[in-house]
Amino acid sequence: MSVFAPATPFADFIYRHFRSVHALKLGLALLVAVTINAIWAPPHFIWSMVTIVVIMMSLPQVGGAIEKSLQRAIGTCLGSAYGVMLVATVDSYWLIMSLLILAVSLICFISAGRYSYAYLVSGFTIIIVVGDANHDTSEALWRTANILSGCVIAILVSLFIFPIKAKQDWRSQLTHAIDNMAEVLAQHLKAPANHDLDFRAKLEAAMKAVLTQKKLFFSLEWESKTLKKHKVLLSQLANKQVRLITLLELLPLTRWQEEDKDAYLQINAVASELAFYLQQLAEFVAGKAQQLPTLPECLEQELQHRLQLALASATIASTIVTSTTASTTDLDAATTDGEVPQGFALTGYSWLIYQLAIAVEALYEDIAIIEIAYNKQPASQITSGKAD
Repeated sequence: MSVFAPATPFADFIYRHFRSVHALKLGLALLVAVTINAIWAPPHFIWSMVTIVVIMMSLPQVGGAIEKSLQRAIGTCLGSAYGVMLVATVDSYWLIMSLLILAVSLICFISAGRYSYAYLVSGFTIIIVVGDANHDTSEALWRTANILSGCVIAILVSLFIFPIKAKQDWRSQLTHAIDNMAEVLAQHLKAPANHDLDFRAKLEAAMKAVLTQKKLFFSLEWESKTLKKHKVLLSQLANKQVRLITLLELLPLTRWQEEDKDAYLQINAVASELAFYLQQLAEFVAGKAQQLPTLPECLEQELQHRLQLALASATIASTIVTSTTASTTDLDAATTDGEVPQGFALTGYSWLIYQLAIAVEALYEDIAIIEIAYNKQPASQITSGKAD
């Protein structure tokens, strides 16, 4: 099923109440650990509960819990193996502590990137296992076993008890970002000439949604083989949203005079189509539309041609006025007074709308690739989402 397919009522309920569901799942995982402890009472079982809380507290999504559990398990095994080796083979207190400090320092030096948590876990596991260097290896092994059991419990509860999927959160954040951008563009086009509308709140919300998408990338890889194959595309999609937000930030800075109103209205008529396409895309990503909407073929060229036509009359009029009535001194004086020649403003504004069209088209293209990949269509059918 496509990541953009309408969510089931059950999945939608879980996502809308994910905080309550997450708290319930954490409580159930701890209950499982407490029950195991009541039946078998293994030594140092508190480490199992600590592991469950560390893994599940900050990562409600299934993919995040799996990755963090595996990193913790790997780090625990490596750190425990090194710590047990020191306790079992070295008798000198100072030699054990020197080798411990050397190992932790080395881990600190190489710790970076995606697997930094595994390095962190291996470092403090060495310290936990070695302790004061006066205990036997059985205590270290029990601690390791308890940490691994906590990882297993966290994974099983995350997978099978009311699973919270990162895919749905990612799709919701993508919808939120596109919807905010479409609303900003639509409100700007409906506003009067020298409006003072403030779009910062909506654009900041869109940017926050993009950053949230980036945080979910690792979780998405564990939940979806399709998205894992297109992880580079996910990053590109986020960057294209940032580019579109940046272009939209320039819109409130545009100003024009009354005599240029007709030309601007023609340009805005073109831009209003972009707002419509963005809104359609947001509805599809949200699961409200069954099929990805299509863009007109050669959208860029068509918009460029129409923008040039819209500018033609304004450019000719500006040239006649400048050549017959405006001297160099007059232009300098106008610039000094803060007035900008309107021909340049119109040209810059049309360029901005044209770049918005390119950015919207790029969003369509990436989302179309993801949708086609989920439908398992041949690679030759992966297009930019335009109508044939």
